[in-house]
Amino acid sequence: MEHRLAHMTSQEVETVLADGRMVILPTGATEAHGPHLPIDTDTHQAEHMAVELAKRVGAVVAPPVAYGISQTFEHFAGTLSLSIPTYQQMVYELAAALIRQGFRHVFLLNGNRPNGTSNDAVARRLIDDLDEAFDFMVTAVSYWEPGAAKIHSLRKSKVGGMGHGGEFETSFQLATRPELVHGDRLEDVDAPLVRWDLVAPVAPARSYARRPSPKRGHPSIFGDPGPASAASGKAFIEAALDGLAEMVKEIGASYGERR
Repeated sequence: MEHRLAHMTSQEVETVLADGRMVILPTGATEAHGPHLPIDTDTHQAEHMAVELAKRVGAVVAPPVAYGISQTFEHFAGTLSLSIPTYQQMVYELAAALIRQGFRHVFLLNGNRPNGTSNDAVARRLIDDLDEAFDFMVTAVSYWEPGAAKIHSLRKSKVGGMGHGGEFETSFQLATRPELVHGDRLEDVDAPLVRWDLVAPVAPARSYARRPSPKRGHPSIFGDPGPASAASGKAFIEAALDGLAEMVKEIGASYGERR
């Protein structure tokens, strides 16, 4: 069974619509991820998770959004960022197009932390604008969130080590694209732990401070890539997929009851 809309003909997409399958829209980014990871890390991970989730739940995957809210790293070469309003408008229009075509469940699967709150706002706006004309639902979640507790139990880094370019993302890349990971370039890198962490239970406050810069010696990493491994990456991915699949199942059940 094909799961990527990009690989289907228009007629095949019509069949998907008739079948009532959920569509997943991955949202990623193009930004620096330290000296050891490629700049498409977030987009690759969001799309990889989307396709694997689609296989489990019978969904389809729209082409990923490869540019996100990345101004945190705009001082680093290769980072291509959208402003928050532009990003939100783009995701809104893509999701609205899917809804108007007939998809009744649009799943915004995020792979770049700063996109997350914007995706929430887009989901709310879609309902506010379109629910009188179309019967649909929107889900917005970052791929690591439903399985966070399990992933946290598997970690080797301290809290704050699973941020940006740290143990989680480095392990993910080692498990899926090891040829693109340059661990040898981390030998002299001193990456800071962060107060936030992708999967650890931390205080809910969101604080923002001065952005990092290579001129100040920052490696564009928030976290600890040292303990990363392909084996950990496979375990993290499996835990994340389990959480997402269970979430989809629960949403489907509750939505069916509501309707």
